[in-house]
Amino acid sequence: MYRQTASPDRVPRLFIRLHPEGSEVSWLRMGSGSGESITRTGPLSALAGESAGCRVIVFVPGSDVLLLKADVPPMSRQRMSTAVPFSLEDQLAGDVELLHFAFGARSGREPLPVLVTDRARMTAWLSRLEEAGIHPDVLVPEILGLPLSPDAWTVLVEAGMAQVRTGPLSGFFADLPNFPTVLRAALVEAGEHTPAQVQLLHYTENRQQPIPIRVEELLPPGMDCRVTSASCEPDVLSVLSSHFREQDVINLLQGPYARGSDMGRAWRVWRIPALLAVVWFGLWIGILVMDVMALSEQNRFLRSRTEEVFRQTFPDARKMNDLRVRMERALRESGNTNETGTGFLTLLGEVGPYLPTGPNARLTGLDFHSGELKMRLEMAGLQALDQLKERLTREANLTVEVLSATTREGVVTGHLRIAEKR
Repeated sequence: MYRQTASPDRVPRLFIRLHPEGSEVSWLRMGSGSGESITRTGPLSALAGESAGCRVIVFVPGSDVLLLKADVPPMSRQRMSTAVPFSLEDQLAGDVELLHFAFGARSGREPLPVLVTDRARMTAWLSRLEEAGIHPDVLVPEILGLPLSPDAWTVLVEAGMAQVRTGPLSGFFADLPNFPTVLRAALVEAGEHTPAQVQLLHYTENRQQPIPIRVEELLPPGMDCRVTSASCEPDVLSVLSSHFREQDVINLLQGPYARGSDMGRAWRVWRIPALLAVVWFGLWIGILVMDVMALSEQNRFLRSRTEEVFRQTFPDARKMNDLRVRMERALRESGNTNETGTGFLTLLGEVGPYLPTGPNARLTGLDFHSGELKMRLEMAGLQALDQLKERLTREANLTVEVLSATTREGVVTGHLRIAEKR
């Protein structure tokens, strides 16, 4: 357990370092106002509650992330996500469709700094963190947390691996047996940008153990470059966190892995239920619209039938407005029997028993006004019409007048006016 002094005025930040192998991690909280930060090591589950109120920065192994530059013209981020992978395809061993690309900032037409890692590895890192209830704000390779000095490269030597930061957004890694060869090649390739100094930071649990590199083998013959070596004190995470500048790094949490806000995280959790709710609501609206259309069609049909019945019942009516009022008034008139006349229902009850029945007899029209009932009937011949008139006059004691009678194809259409005898 190591300690380092932290500025009390810093916004609380929780730094987490994922080790290349094993389930343990290191973490350190800075800017909490306690005046002292302590690096701890243990399982991720031990971090429960530590991230509350903090900005969470996670360092991932530098050996799992490539730092490259893409020579592409200025374009939108959306177009970049398509153009950059294929511009770097020759430098990558894997299928670009299986890789995740994160872009840095640039000025003008300078090459675009890019971080590249496996999508599967990104998913594994985030799954481990989220299982422990940790939602990182920044995910960055360790290389971009190493000290950055003008005209100098910084090398972290730890656990058989060397990580090199060559600039604000550039660097590389190599295993120790191959590191001298890789570094010499990189220094030669740098040309006029060769650093004046290479700073070696060496970290081991045993502080007395010497650095496992022969410094004199690191530089090409005749190169004017100074190599310095120092122990990484007090520990690697303390060094990474104290030199970390969020505005100067590339955050791996871009594209499908972006962590914009708590709302974004909530959306990822609830997006499937929300989409199902939208689909259900759309279906409900569709069914409702269909019901409304069906009811509208039914309303039109009923209105048409109402007008048809009204016309048949009151053939002399000229206007069809206020059908309900007119029908109710007519029915009230038809049901009233007073001193001056007979009601519709009474008169119809007297006529009904004498109306002919059979396939050739049909009532086609009915009208009542001022105590008189007018009927249109279809009957089988004039004789049947005469018999009806005679029976209504003699047996029902009614006044019957044949207003018209026409014959067509053996069927007589008669128009009768019937009233009580005065």
